[in-house]
Amino acid sequence: MKKDKETLTRRRLVKNIFGDRSSLALRALLREPDQKWILPDLEKEGVSLGLASDVLSKAEAQGYVERVIRGPESYTRLIRKDALLKDWVNAYAFEQNDHEYYLSTNKNFLKTCAEFLQKKKKPFALALYSASRLVSPYVKDERHFIYVDIARDEFPVFLKEIEAQLNLYKLIRGGNVCFAVPFYRSSVFRDSRKVKGFPVVSHLQLYLDLMTFPPTGPEEARHLISHFKKKGHNFV
Repeated sequence: MKKDKETLTRRRLVKNIFGDRSSLALRALLREPDQKWILPDLEKEGVSLGLASDVLSKAEAQGYVERVIRGPESYTRLIRKDALLKDWVNAYAFEQNDHEYYLSTNKNFLKTCAEFLQKKKKPFALALYSASRLVSPYVKDERHFIYVDIARDEFPVFLKEIEAQLNLYKLIRGGNVCFAVPFYRSSVFRDSRKVKGFPVVSHLQLYLDLMTFPPTGPEEARHLISHFKKKGHNFV
């Protein structure tokens, strides 16, 4: 028992609690902020017991959570959601996702693209303005942003195929279509939901992406916060 305790004490805390796997624990806390969490509950979210323990220790050190030690009745609860979200936004950026821009002249691009990806059995999720347009549009930005569930080393091959099949044009800079392989691959597709027939990223992921996508992303995020508040709900 003493040896196990010493091993646990020596274990290095996770360096980045906003990483792909470790963020699964934070997403759970934010999804159910009033719940009293225990480690086995977080294990059900896809986080190992060791990683969950490390994430909660780091979150406690940052003041995001309170850990109550009561023997078998011990638990952790979120106490500073706003601070957690602020630090997460500072630690992440949409640019961390592998992504490429193209130009499409197809006025029905989204429908055509969705049909192509479904035919290829490639899971996808709409992001940024593609997602917010389906929820409550505010900023006028007609670009398409699409996360695709594909291995990073297969991304170049995928891009060549979809460029040819959907008649896309590669410009020197920019475009109106963006395909991305998500940094948060463990959660983007798992947490997506259908909105008006299209798979869309979760509210939390949409918030993180918009807040780190200048110049107008933060403005869109603030609009969504206000939109849901008027309905008596929280956006994140």
